[in-house]
Amino acid sequence: MSITPGVNRRTRVEHTLYTAMYPILWTFLFLCLAFIVAVLEVFLPSGGVFGVLAIGLLITSIVLAFQVNVVFGSLYTFFVCLLVPVFLWYALRMWPKTWIGRQILLTPENDPALCPNEELQALKQLIGKRGLAKSKMLLGGLIEIDGNRYSAVSDVEPIDSGEPISVVRIEGTSIIVRKASLAENTASSVEPLPLEDPFAS
Repeated sequence: MSITPGVNRRTRVEHTLYTAMYPILWTFLFLCLAFIVAVLEVFLPSGGVFGVLAIGLLITSIVLAFQVNVVFGSLYTFFVCLLVPVFLWYALRMWPKTWIGRQILLTPENDPALCPNEELQALKQLIGKRGLAKSKMLLGGLIEIDGNRYSAVSDVEPIDSGEPISVVRIEGTSIIVRKASLAENTASSVEPLPLEDPFAS
């Protein structure tokens, strides 16, 4: 059985295309795997294991690109050199918003000591002021003082909605309140101790 020249030529072309496309597919497959592993390193820090693996996959993809030809390998390397800084920039922007980033980086929400002085001073000015509980406070709830609403924490016992409250202290960024009647009783029961004159005979 003889093979016509046209069929033979088509077979050679298909084989050539397959041989050229095969490394290209593996090149981009390893590139995708590299970025997937790099994303895992951002959200699930592994002590650098995922990072080293991502670099290894990226280098492998570049080696496969040069197996196609030098021109494709050079263009692919240039493309990777542009893509990697963009990915790192985006990862650095997203990392503080991840769970592990919030745990490692100190923020005012996680560490009250980092709160602006103006905010702390504004909260301290509420000490001793009275207001109303705007929700039932089994522990935390909403209060209103001078027309402004705040989140607060009950110090001693649950407080019903609409009951008068008094701010007793500030802990970090938390407003600690008591029932107004209980705060008055506590204040009246504390009597100043008499001062003794050390020079009295």
